[in-house]
Amino acid sequence: MLSSLWVTEKYKNTSLSLKVKNVLLREKSEYQLIEILDTLDWGRILMLDGLMMTTEKDEFFYHETIVHLPMSIKPNTKKVMVIGGGDGGTVRELCKYPSIESIVLVEIDKAVIEASKKFLPTLSSSLDDSRVQIVAQDASEYIKQVSKDSFDLIISDSSDPEGFAATLIETDFYKLIMNALTHEGVFIAQSGSNILQQDELKTTWKNLSSVFPHNEIAWSITPTYPGAWWSFVLASKAAIEKKSISQVQPANCKFWRPELTAALLSRPQFIADLIN
Repeated sequence: MLSSLWVTEKYKNTSLSLKVKNVLLREKSEYQLIEILDTLDWGRILMLDGLMMTTEKDEFFYHETIVHLPMSIKPNTKKVMVIGGGDGGTVRELCKYPSIESIVLVEIDKAVIEASKKFLPTLSSSLDDSRVQIVAQDASEYIKQVSKDSFDLIISDSSDPEGFAATLIETDFYKLIMNALTHEGVFIAQSGSNILQQDELKTTWKNLSSVFPHNEIAWSITPTYPGAWWSFVLASKAAIEKKSISQVQPANCKFWRPELTAALLSRPQFIADLIN
């Protein structure tokens, strides 16, 4: 909700307000309302249907975690698919690895990509990398066409599982993800707030665990997301070896260090109780 130069996102009984300098974009695409606002403390922010998707100030916590965590577990990754992530932040982090040969970005709303290219260059700078293929399609439909063992890493950088994104945490979708992964491939998805979206986290974990034999849960922070303390789920057909993680430090990171892998994969007691 935008009012009197403040933008406020409300989630249940919690709200966050940012002071706005300027409205850079407000347009209705085929799928959603897209807004890009310039704020005083958080830089430019991308909002979809009134929800804060990313800000220039704190996006690195989220994007560095969702990429470098699985890459530290599977450093020999060559082929990657990104679901959602039209702002380009996840692709930017992936492009820091010369070893990655191809990245397929599946974003249902091409207007988000175009808006990010125009107004969020610090995030979208790698979308024109020669290794990146952009597919403007619903990921739940695209994945049905993917051949078995096509990707070493699949990242679900989607919005909350509502509307057209609701299918992205269903069991049938996870079965298609497993088919598309190589035997030692890794899947990672954001799974909501550890504090305010525990039902989403439990449902995601339950459905994922019913499909994949090996699963982990991780956490990070994103101050402008509801509750600030964020969760991620990881899955693989093969065991996820925490002891043999890569010590490679990607370039130009603000948050990530290799030693964070073990820390972010450690479960606080209440999370362990929640998913069990």
